[in-house]
Amino acid sequence: MTTDPRAPPADRVGTSTDEVYPVREDTLVLLPFARSSARGSRVLEIGTGNGRLALEAARAGARVVATDRNPHALRRLVRLARAERLPLDAVRTDLARGLGRFDRILANPPYLPTRAAERDPDPWQNLALDGGPDGCRTTARILRALPVHLTATGVAFVLVSSRQDPRRLHRLRDRWVARGGTVDRAACRDLEGERLEVWALAPRRR
Repeated sequence: MTTDPRAPPADRVGTSTDEVYPVREDTLVLLPFARSSARGSRVLEIGTGNGRLALEAARAGARVVATDRNPHALRRLVRLARAERLPLDAVRTDLARGLGRFDRILANPPYLPTRAAERDPDPWQNLALDGGPDGCRTTARILRALPVHLTATGVAFVLVSSRQDPRRLHRLRDRWVARGGTVDRAACRDLEGERLEVWALAPRRR
């Protein structure tokens, strides 16, 4: 397991420190897709944050890699995984850079539309929330990288929000389909003033 040893001790899943994104509704709407990971499959969680999805996939018997740029999040996740002796590796990297292919990818990217003047002064909070001016900056980067990191029969489950620019989301979806992939709405949840959806993205089948 790879992480930064300078990070603080772990706390319980379901709580948070100031440096780690907590479990919220967007985490919970993705949870079934972590729990249904096939035993022995290779699962990647991009931007693990609180680690709940990575831990649930590992508990289901998957071989899990969880990434984040936040060393505090990774240190916390490593301690939780070690306490349960779960097959989980934590890697500090940008999205999935340097990693191979996976049968299932889970991603809850930052999606709040954020102008430069609105960025959180705390770098770890901003990392978890700042989706760029249209809320789609990290979502777009993840979708561009998926063909490199999905197996031929793999599926990625990516959370999107009605708070993101709908026109940009449609363009991202259309671009994926134009490259031969498929997109299905795997789940949705209505909150006050917001709708969350999970896109199931599969690559072009050879």
